[in-house]
Amino acid sequence: MKNLEAYEFKTQVVKAFAHPLRLAICEYLLKIKQPKCVNHIAGEFNKNQSVISKHLSILQQAGIVKVEKEGVFVRYTLSNPQITQALIKSINELAKHNAKMSSKIAESL
Repeated sequence: MKNLEAYEFKTQVVKAFAHPLRLAICEYLLKIKQPKCVNHIAGEFNKNQSVISKHLSILQQAGIVKVEKEGVFVRYTLSNPQITQALIKSINELAKHNAKMSSKIAESL
């Protein structure tokens, strides 16, 4: 039997993308291409800063976002925009495929 420890971190990364707000935050950071403070991200999604901070913490623990400190300011940016873009593209393609398959199944009933 394979050692599952190697899969634990991989699972953490996948789980980080498994929340709509975290996925949206990643897409937002990918789109704007510059570090943003929690209050700016919170304003973009009309959410409390504490909610955004919790989700950013999960993304940071998974290595998806990184923190850039500049004086008293803490800004968040993507750790690797190219990989994040590829993952989001794959997620979108899987979602489209699954939607098509669900539609075909529903039509056959």
